[in-house]
Amino acid sequence: MKRKGSWRIAGLGAFVVALATALAIWAGVGQSGTTATVLIDGTTDSVTNIDPAGNYDFGSATVDYLLFDHLLDFHAGGGQPYPNLASKCGFKGGLKTYTCTLRKGIKFSNGDDFTSADVKFSFDRVVKIKDPSGIYTLFGNLQSVTTNGDFEVTFHLKNPQSTWPLILTTGAAFIVDHKAYDPAKVQAVTGDQVGTGPYKLDKYQPGQQIVVSTYAGYHGPKPKNDSVIIRYYSKSSTMKLALTKGDVDMTFRDFTPTELQSLKRTKGIIVHAGKASSIRYLVLSVTRPPTNNLAVRKALAYLMPRQAIASRVYHGDVAPLYSMTPAGFPGHIDSFKIVYGASPSVAKAKAALAKAGVKTPVAITIWWTPSHYGDASADEYAEIQRALNSSGLFKVKLKSAEWAQYSDALGRQYGAFQLGWFPDYPDGENYLLPFYSKANNFTATGYVNPKMEALVKKEQNAESPAERIAILKQAQLLAAKDAPIIPYWQGKMISAARNNVNGIDQTLDPTFIMRFWLISKS
Repeated sequence: MKRKGSWRIAGLGAFVVALATALAIWAGVGQSGTTATVLIDGTTDSVTNIDPAGNYDFGSATVDYLLFDHLLDFHAGGGQPYPNLASKCGFKGGLKTYTCTLRKGIKFSNGDDFTSADVKFSFDRVVKIKDPSGIYTLFGNLQSVTTNGDFEVTFHLKNPQSTWPLILTTGAAFIVDHKAYDPAKVQAVTGDQVGTGPYKLDKYQPGQQIVVSTYAGYHGPKPKNDSVIIRYYSKSSTMKLALTKGDVDMTFRDFTPTELQSLKRTKGIIVHAGKASSIRYLVLSVTRPPTNNLAVRKALAYLMPRQAIASRVYHGDVAPLYSMTPAGFPGHIDSFKIVYGASPSVAKAKAALAKAGVKTPVAITIWWTPSHYGDASADEYAEIQRALNSSGLFKVKLKSAEWAQYSDALGRQYGAFQLGWFPDYPDGENYLLPFYSKANNFTATGYVNPKMEALVKKEQNAESPAERIAILKQAQLLAAKDAPIIPYWQGKMISAARNNVNGIDQTLDPTFIMRFWLISKS
């Protein structure tokens, strides 16, 4: 997930509103006659839009998981997708036609019945709106959606794709009520949101908080809390103080490395960590100078200070990454280590530039965003600037912008820029298609390589896991040689919480989904 807000800390008035909301819920009585349980989470993430058709960022997706459902989903711990809104799904006559039979008796939070019309509407809507966030690119291989009665839907694909079931678990595939949404326009960020998920939206105050409560008509297991409040912080230091004082029960994204180390030593606080599937990378335009020159991109790849970033900036909480596919995923190879070596090489970078006749130092502007990926981003890019400038081969100017401006500019205005990725689905393909495929690429780098297009098509057509993995390895090597993107670290799913919060560890898996409905307080 591109996981793409400039938010300010709530003032005193907003704090009073938040406190009053929390106290009101605490004082309420649940259906069982017991005092309602409110789980309060803090985050430095942000929300661009809650409508699934209008966002492709992690902060928004975290909220969407509370309100909406998919046809298929992942159980906590990962594994293969299981039927959720569907009762069964499968390919018919090859890998271009995929049919799902839907569950009956499910209702949206506004009381409307869930039918095949809602599924077709939701998919057609994402494609038609074509939101600038790029969420529609996940349906790059979708030809059309047809229905057969109220409880059967068929997806017709342009090309065979064995991983289509995984696409049905992504943010683009959340199902909305066709009676409640405009087919051609994204719902206002503060507008009503209607889904079949475990919670319903009570209140959203942009940049301050979101409040959800359990949906009584939810078709699945009852959540282990009665309400969730997510509070948004512009500074992780403020969020850390809120956690240690008990103003929030837990936090999910993001503390600085120094703050994490401090929290690990704080009495009454537990830092939970899951498997690593998030990555950070530098995007390079192949159409804008100076990175339109392959030699420049190669020189940058030769000089990337991965180990210095991992140790000096993150104190070992992240690991150097030498491919877009994270280590530990099937098919991963250290492609950048194979092509450029394990550690930075000024000599090889210099040789690459000299061979292409590039005059040095090369002036380059690199953009990064201050809040969206955590306060450590400043140190991260200072380390990159230091490594490039000290080589004598580059003269780097760093510029930053908050996410609302940043996410709109990217490849259209920025030639080299920071991005991070959390998986739409836990498969190596999800670290290939969104970055290197012409039909699915959201990064606006302008990268197109017929060899890569052929590999992408072969990978999607592959029927056996072994064949797919072999193709993924070839694609990683080609991606390293062309270097439109330079990956440099991978990190774990981390949540810091007070020691009376239970259930966090079971949701920290490679899907990178924070399943708040599994979390309780004692």
